Amino acid sequence: MASGAVAKIPRFVQQRTSEDNAGVYDLSVLYKLRDGSKIDVIKFCMNVNLIAKEYVCCKCGEKMVLSERNDISDGYNWVCRKSDHYIKRTVRKGSWFDGSRLSIPEILIITYLWVKKTTNEWIIDEFGYISEPTVTDWKSFCREVCVNMLVSYNYEKKIGGVGMVVEIDESKFGKRKYNRGKRVEGKWVFGGIERGTTNCFFKVVEDRTAETLIEITKKYVEPGSIVLSDCWQSYTSLKNEGYTHYTVNHSKNFKDPVTGVHTNSIEGTWSAIKTQFRKQGTNKCKDQFDSYLGEYMFRRKFGSSGKALFTTFINGIVDLYPPQTEDSKDDPKE
Repeated sequence: MASGAVAKIPRFVQQRTSEDNAGVYDLSVLYKLRDGSKIDVIKFCMNVNLIAKEYVCCKCGEKMVLSERNDISDGYNWVCRKSDHYIKRTVRKGSWFDGSRLSIPEILIITYLWVKKTTNEWIIDEFGYISEPTVTDWKSFCREVCVNMLVSYNYEKKIGGVGMVVEIDESKFGKRKYNRGKRVEGKWVFGGIERGTTNCFFKVVEDRTAETLIEITKKYVEPGSIVLSDCWQSYTSLKNEGYTHYTVNHSKNFKDPVTGVHTNSIEGTWSAIKTQFRKQGTNKCKDQFDSYLGEYMFRRKFGSSGKALFTTFINGIVDLYPPQTEDSKDDPKE
């Protein structure tokens, strides 16, 4: 990302050109990068904005030179050699790769395999030398990108609209415990789905009061929407907030026999999310619940897997980890 540029719209929301998408994100290309020259790796990452195309010297303010180095894993770094100073900076500065001991191609491959929903076991077996904690960490980093993308996207656009149907509901996530004297563990999640599209929102909530749920609905659902829900009392005032509100009594029917109202879409989504969480393991999800929920929303919004999704995800990485083109005042002394 160019120095000083301010993007009003996140990169992953912007339309990519056909040239940008022309096969450069295929997994076979990433393997070729791993087995090829260091400069090809650098050029690839510069082309997709994962690392900076230039770096400014902190001493003289001039652009540093990309210099070949045989004694470092990346093969190149930024150098400014003058009579009164000799400054070096890693090409990874501020980027997705900064601080990792893995090679840049290895990180790209792990990222791609995460997008493809590849298991830890498969990745570990494929590399043969990368540990499970390392793979787990990188998958966690990927989910952080998902959360950032969704926060950016949700601020850009609400779901629904005049005449459009939005189903809303809450669901409890987390392993139930029946030990005497302890309350059931878990988290309440409030969500909404726009029928006929991939548009949705999900928020972890501390309670299910009318104040909380109505406030979130107003934040994420356009006025004029047709909102469908169960008969939970907190939804009663939705009709006073600019929505057409219909309900179905789940204690009697999944679908109202008279009006035909149902919330099967959101109910099915809860089932899909919980199935994914069970595959991850309850204990693994406990400390990173929001990030796993973010991953589900990311995949629902932008696609399940594949090259196109990897392209989108790279743009999300750049938004969260814009590579530095100069030293920051918060950088440690080098």
